[in-house]
Amino acid sequence: MSDDQILERATQFVAEDGFADPAWRDRARVVLADAVTLALAADSVPGAIDLFELGAGEGRHVGWSSGHRLGAADAVQANSAAACARFQEDNEMNSWSHPGSFVVPAAVAAAIETEQSFGSLLDGLIGGYAMTGWLGGGATVAYGVMKAGRRPSPTFGAAGASAAACRAAGLSAEQTLHAVSAALLVGRGSLHSVAAGGEDWRLHNPGASRDGFITALAARAGMVSGPGALDAEHGFLSVFAGLDEVPDEMRQLPHGGIILEAWQKAFPTLGDNIAVALAAQQLYVPDRADRLDEVVIHMNADFANYPGTQNRPPYDALTSALASVLYVTAHLLLHGTLDFDDYARRDDPAVTDLADRIVVVPHEEYGHLDAMVEVNSGPDRRSYRAEDLPRTKFYRDGDEQRRVAHGLLGPDGAALVDALLDADESAPAEVTLHAALETFHAARSVGV
Repeated sequence: MSDDQILERATQFVAEDGFADPAWRDRARVVLADAVTLALAADSVPGAIDLFELGAGEGRHVGWSSGHRLGAADAVQANSAAACARFQEDNEMNSWSHPGSFVVPAAVAAAIETEQSFGSLLDGLIGGYAMTGWLGGGATVAYGVMKAGRRPSPTFGAAGASAAACRAAGLSAEQTLHAVSAALLVGRGSLHSVAAGGEDWRLHNPGASRDGFITALAARAGMVSGPGALDAEHGFLSVFAGLDEVPDEMRQLPHGGIILEAWQKAFPTLGDNIAVALAAQQLYVPDRADRLDEVVIHMNADFANYPGTQNRPPYDALTSALASVLYVTAHLLLHGTLDFDDYARRDDPAVTDLADRIVVVPHEEYGHLDAMVEVNSGPDRRSYRAEDLPRTKFYRDGDEQRRVAHGLLGPDGAALVDALLDADESAPAEVTLHAALETFHAARSVGV
């Protein structure tokens, strides 16, 4: 395959593949339910929603968290902001990105705006994840992006969102090529944000998701893009990843099964920390929590060295604690749980004292979901390996997503997940999504 055909073949696949594998479609329902669940749980995050609901009261679309009516592009941006507000959206490691916060909002809005079915929405989700993972080039491109100091999610996000929106809206292969080509050239977002403790990361994925959605609408209206967006001298790979040739992994077609490789976060923190956090939770013992003499974390070397992962106290900024594997581990060892609200108490001296004493040992041979936590409490030495956990703690099925939603939102959240997991593919996407959201918000209003 010549270089000038690579992107054309990839976008044709996204536009035309049947995506018929039942496992892919089941997982698409789960990632949809996860993104909506996280958005609904974001109502306690200051500024996460209101900042983006600029056109509230108008439009056919719905802001998931607020229930307000919005225009299409405003809905994409608001829903993306809500989905990533808790720092808990999913992880796709070919691209080192969080597609749930940029693929899902764009696909939903595109399916609704063009009056497509729920099944078409699922197609869009699978296609968006496939494009995002493919662009990561088996992590080769993702590493190049990070080496350049860029965040992968907003760098890949516009193109992943564009592919999702194009497929959900039923665009042709040619239109999809034009849309994704345009989206490839609008990347954004620096790694500095998380490392420095700033919260401008909240602007990255929402903007990328909106950009991707708009490129799909523009291509549908007749916009064309020039050739070479992927691999020309000033194309995506050169400008954003510092690569002068197409990686071998990208000479293969995207694959719908990429959606099965994305894994969810059990806690609000960097994805880098999740395996460690889950292992630490297994070591919580209430009557011994105040006698932890030594804690050693063994984790994937890339994760251990990611900007912000080893932030030590004091945690003056929220993001500094959100990113820190030390804070997360200490909190789980001392309290056994970790929710977003716990970061408001990030100056707890018991937690910060323990966090400052934790030792991190990076391992080149560890996979992304490998981790071990060792604790020494007097004569008692214990350890736990993340690989001993059920895989559904990472790769959620419907039952696990329902359990998570119940924990975050109560019975009404679990009912909303059920509605999305059981939805008829032939039903209009708008009716299915909005009915589930209206039922949830109505129940909440009665509860209040």
